[in-house]
Amino acid sequence: MAVVDFAGEELDRTIIRVESRNEMRTVIWRFFALAVFAISVALEPDIESHGIHLILLAAYTGTSFTAVLLVATGAFRASFNWVYVFIDAVLVVYLAAEHMFIPGISVSDALATPSLAIAFVLLAHASMRMRVGPVLFFAAIVSLGSIVTGAMSLFADPYRLGLAQEDLQAASVRLLAFAAVAAIQIMLVVDIKRLVRSTLSKSSERANLARFFSPGTAELLASRGLGVGLARHEAAVMFLDIRGFTSLAEKMPLEEVASLLSDFRYRVVAMVSEYGGTIDKFIGDGVMVVFGFPASSQQDTANAFDCSQQLIQQLDAWSDRRVGSGEAALSFGIGLHHGSVIGGVIAAGAHNECTVLGDAVNLASRLQAMCRSLDADIVMSRAMAERLHEHRLDERWTAKSRARIPGRTGMSDVVYLPSSRARPAVPEMAGRGKVS
Repeated sequence: MAVVDFAGEELDRTIIRVESRNEMRTVIWRFFALAVFAISVALEPDIESHGIHLILLAAYTGTSFTAVLLVATGAFRASFNWVYVFIDAVLVVYLAAEHMFIPGISVSDALATPSLAIAFVLLAHASMRMRVGPVLFFAAIVSLGSIVTGAMSLFADPYRLGLAQEDLQAASVRLLAFAAVAAIQIMLVVDIKRLVRSTLSKSSERANLARFFSPGTAELLASRGLGVGLARHEAAVMFLDIRGFTSLAEKMPLEEVASLLSDFRYRVVAMVSEYGGTIDKFIGDGVMVVFGFPASSQQDTANAFDCSQQLIQQLDAWSDRRVGSGEAALSFGIGLHHGSVIGGVIAAGAHNECTVLGDAVNLASRLQAMCRSLDADIVMSRAMAERLHEHRLDERWTAKSRARIPGRTGMSDVVYLPSSRARPAVPEMAGRGKVS
């Protein structure tokens, strides 16, 4: 099982895709700001500034439609956001400065002009990009620009130097209120980004776990945060392959070989998942399955046994349908053993692997190889058989003492199910346990 990095670059790419899809909504929000600006211009009592405001309104309308056109044609780039944020901030500063230099008006009254309500609208617009940078950039330009223009207006009009302290305090409160709203927006952006990243990370983790583990086991790992570090486990190991596949593949077009393997694996994965097993790896036309890793259960042995019988039954039925369609018949062999394994992530540089190792794995593989010499569908070790309830092994099963196992020096006792296409269908096992 290849181990996939759940976070990192893939999450960053996902967030970027979300931001790209959100760009049109962000641009359309400009038209709400445009409406606020237009209303404020229409209500502006200052007739001398009306012409300049109309020019600014027309320019802002043009930039808004340009932004929509860029997004609609796919020409909009993330770097353009900084240009639009700068334009918005300069507009707010200009409106503030224009009112501050009106003779006889106080700084606090200049900052309270209705047209400056657009500052808060555009601040919200900057935060819709879900990036701290544009919000901070906009708030900094507006705040510093207002302070600088306010100071310049005070020195330009000696009358204002004698303003009451309360008036300056009122102006300061308005600027502090804007800064506070900006700070809140920044915190919200940070919190939302953290939440989105956490949600995407958990979703990605569950999706990747589901590629290798049964749905119940994947959910258990994700919800409880169980690790897959190297540790000893008691597990049932199953090896399954298509007997005679090499000679069969020699006569088949490559496309048919690929289709055959795909159909075979699909059926195996579905059945193994139903019984709470874990697909450790596919090896050509073979499959290695583990019951009891990474989460163990008292039903592991029974689940492995029941799964093997149901697999043989369903795969034989599939073979019969193939024969009925004029395709070659298939036969299958399964090896089963229960024992100690060590499982977890085996480091290998850029290609780590999550798997189980040990003599129990090797023995299960050798038992599967014995299916041909014994003409059996399933061969299991005596250790595996002794863990099963007696009623599970009916009269179809045959015991063989001191059997010679290919590739091993010693003898072992085995129990096997002879291959017989005429045997009755395997009934549903009563009290079948599954991993939750």
